[in-house]
Amino acid sequence: MKALNLSSALVRARLIYILGLLYLLVGYLGTNEFAAINPWGRPALPIATELDHALPFVPWTVIFYVMYYPLLLTPLFFSRSAEALNRLSLGQAAMNTISYLIFVLFPTPIDRPHAVPVEGVFHFVLDLLFRADHPYNTFPSLHVGQTCILALFYLRYSADWVFRTPGASISKNRAGLAVVVFHALSSFLVAASAVLIKQHYLADVFAGALLAYTMSRLFFPRRT
Repeated sequence: MKALNLSSALVRARLIYILGLLYLLVGYLGTNEFAAINPWGRPALPIATELDHALPFVPWTVIFYVMYYPLLLTPLFFSRSAEALNRLSLGQAAMNTISYLIFVLFPTPIDRPHAVPVEGVFHFVLDLLFRADHPYNTFPSLHVGQTCILALFYLRYSADWVFRTPGASISKNRAGLAVVVFHALSSFLVAASAVLIKQHYLADVFAGALLAYTMSRLFFPRRT
């Protein structure tokens, strides 16, 4: 019976997480459209730096940027703790809500290079991305925020992965350690690609990472 209750709780937690992903999608697209219209005439945040303009445009790094989307699904498969997954959902929802408020109040645009005419698969993917996403909702970067909070989630709840024994040291579990390293590296690659495809400024990246860290401190309690 206890196992059945645990299974039911995990199913509910997964459904809540999926609803959180829908909130991420709908909220981002809605605020992106609103920011493009900017009916209040809000001023843009002056966050572009000389370094942002000096960084090259590297289209092939878009492969790391779109890697973000399947990464969002990994907690559905790797977490076996309903409580941990619910905490992740709350942290993500809080981060998204804060970001949406900033997007609406300060609709900061970014100057993008043209990804057309299409020159190979990378320019094709960039063209699709730029057409689907108005050049707003840059500060903070939710791509960076989401990947960072996932990495922090796995680091904090390492004992809850499906391929390890709860309570075992992470240093003795190579598979678990590999997941932490993979998500940490993915966060870095997503952040790098965000500025190299001119989808975000450096300030967006740092703000997204800081917001993710803050949410992890609030929603992922430390072990005593």
